[in-house]
Amino acid sequence: MKSPLKRITLAMFAAAATALLSAGTATAARPTNLAGTTWTLQTNRDSVQLVILTQGGSGAPGASICQIISGDIGNVAHIRGWYCPLSGRIHFQHKNLGTGNAVRIFTGNVSDQVVGETLYMAGTMTVLDAAFGDLGEYNFSATQ
Repeated sequence: MKSPLKRITLAMFAAAATALLSAGTATAARPTNLAGTTWTLQTNRDSVQLVILTQGGSGAPGASICQIISGDIGNVAHIRGWYCPLSGRIHFQHKNLGTGNAVRIFTGNVSDQVVGETLYMAGTMTVLDAAFGDLGEYNFSATQ
């Protein structure tokens, strides 16, 4: 039989461990807004700058969960897509500056935002225009 002191000590230890674990997970969450962020984007061919300029929605269905993002890639071409803050899911198209046609599509996730830590993005890039590499799917990653 366990002594009352030992039971209290075990109960206190369990409560403290639970509090620490839940506190650690509660402080890590996806960023709510990516507007105004600059990323170093690594693709299968090179490293370029990705700037997400805006994030928002016009009240369309789903806009409260996933919102439209826009910006620039490589300081030249435009991107447009969406970002879901609750899940961290991100999807955007890189469009040809002259024609407006999609040349690459990026689908991935943004990491949890932790104070003092780097923010990451990674996923799959689909190449639709041979000017950006062999057609097909490749991985991509980015750091903010």
